[in-house]
Amino acid sequence: MGFFRDAGLMLVQIFFSMVMLVFALRLLLPLTRVRFNNPLCQFIYKVTNPVVGPLSQLVPPVRQVSLATVLVLWLIALLQTALMFLLVGYPLRIGELLLTGTAVTIYFLLGIAFWGILFSAIASFFSPDRRNPAVEVLFGLTEPLLRPFRKWPPRLEHFDLSPLYASIVLRLTMLALTHLLGALRVFLPPL
Repeated sequence: MGFFRDAGLMLVQIFFSMVMLVFALRLLLPLTRVRFNNPLCQFIYKVTNPVVGPLSQLVPPVRQVSLATVLVLWLIALLQTALMFLLVGYPLRIGELLLTGTAVTIYFLLGIAFWGILFSAIASFFSPDRRNPAVEVLFGLTEPLLRPFRKWPPRLEHFDLSPLYASIVLRLTMLALTHLLGALRVFLPPL
């Protein structure tokens, strides 16, 4: 039974991670300077609009943050957590479910930031075409995260250490979150 349970857990995490990625991008893209008519942005908006659009009427945004999208992300994380609790045989306690669902949402967003910074740092070595829709989204998502770290010493003339600093801060935050969860950390996505 161990293999099938582990395979089920893996498939649940993969499916929900893909769905959460689309909604996380819907949340994060308006906070960047990525062109709205970017084909990747248009795809994200078309896919998520049937859910986020009507919900935005009930839950209005605060500044540029779509609370409707945050709510959808959190609900997806709650559903994923509940399915994983059931697959593992863990009792569905509402407090633990809400706590873990919230932690999964935060952890997932931190993971997107970490991997985005890593990919943009690697891509910067190859001088990618900034007009490419995917490259534009990648650098648009990571630039606001890296900006505060560009002031940290040592500042080298042709080498930017801000991705290293930002990655360390993100990973330490993720580590702190796993320690806050205690035994429930096994339900966090493997990022």
